[in-house]
Amino acid sequence: MLRTLRTLALYEGSIVPQARAEIRRWSTVAETIPDPVLRAHATAAIAADTDNAEAVTAFAAFASRSRRRTTIELLVAHQLLADYVDVLGERVCCDRLADGLRIGSALPAAVARPGDPLDLDPLGDDGGYLAALVSACRDRLWRLPAAATVAGRAQAAAVRWGEGLAHSHTAAHGEALAQVEAWSAEQDGCAGYAWWEIAAGSNSNLAIAALLAAAADPATTARDAARIEAAYWPHVCAMSTLLDSLVDCERDAVSGDFSFVSHYAGADAARAGIVAAASRSLGAVSTLRHSHTHAMIVCGVAAYYAAAAERGSLAAQVAPSVVEALRPAVTPIAAALRAQRRLAGRSSPAARA
Repeated sequence: MLRTLRTLALYEGSIVPQARAEIRRWSTVAETIPDPVLRAHATAAIAADTDNAEAVTAFAAFASRSRRRTTIELLVAHQLLADYVDVLGERVCCDRLADGLRIGSALPAAVARPGDPLDLDPLGDDGGYLAALVSACRDRLWRLPAAATVAGRAQAAAVRWGEGLAHSHTAAHGEALAQVEAWSAEQDGCAGYAWWEIAAGSNSNLAIAALLAAAADPATTARDAARIEAAYWPHVCAMSTLLDSLVDCERDAVSGDFSFVSHYAGADAARAGIVAAASRSLGAVSTLRHSHTHAMIVCGVAAYYAAAAERGSLAAQVAPSVVEALRPAVTPIAAALRAQRRLAGRSSPAARA
């Protein structure tokens, strides 16, 4: 418990303020994008997904103090790139798989060496915004001591991630559903998962974030990198995206956006599937180096989405069982999130009115 509280204090007191400063810096850059459509997408992605960029910097707890700022800058840039590629794939490429794959190529490009050729298609005049995010990721990654150790696995995970996003974005169109099913069936290491659970996992960048953070530790070995990838893919990645889909399922039913959770037979099946992914996630990270922090991240993801569940929703029915499956590890994190939400509520204008 004390160790968990210390890590939470480091995250809230030191890591989050630095992450927020980086997010503000990139927000200023996004506002200069010449193309109004791309500018709107970039700024909206930052505004809507700031929590993602803050949350992913929890991985910076692995880094020593001397490398922490570089690691935070890397993780923020990578998450903002992820969210930008995601929104472009969903709102601009839509039903064009080839365009989605092309914009998704920015993801593996972000973990290549700084001197490697940079061939990106930003889908319009973005003033170099996409290239700047990719270059920032490359620069920060290759300043870290174990970059070469994790780069190969991060590249492979990024290729899978870009393909998974593109297939999922086009799957909202009925004729493309068979394509995402077939693509999911081809993915390795996914025994025990349904095709939509595999597709969900491919939409998460947590495996890459964990590998990037591991680059900050000079003791990281090739075996460590392989074990990190195997723990996060598909287990943690599937759990995180399934929970996100769970929270959004009612909204997705109205908007027509693709929903992973909608493919379960009902609430009981969704509960069983997501609880199984959560349990497998916690078990998988328990054997990693820095296992305590990895376990905190698994529990933090579950507790975050459980706290976001709206009364009467499918998430309100399912998420408590997910949290229960992660006890006792999740208890202090869930308590911290509840306290944070209460403080945010008391400090908001609506709460003061």
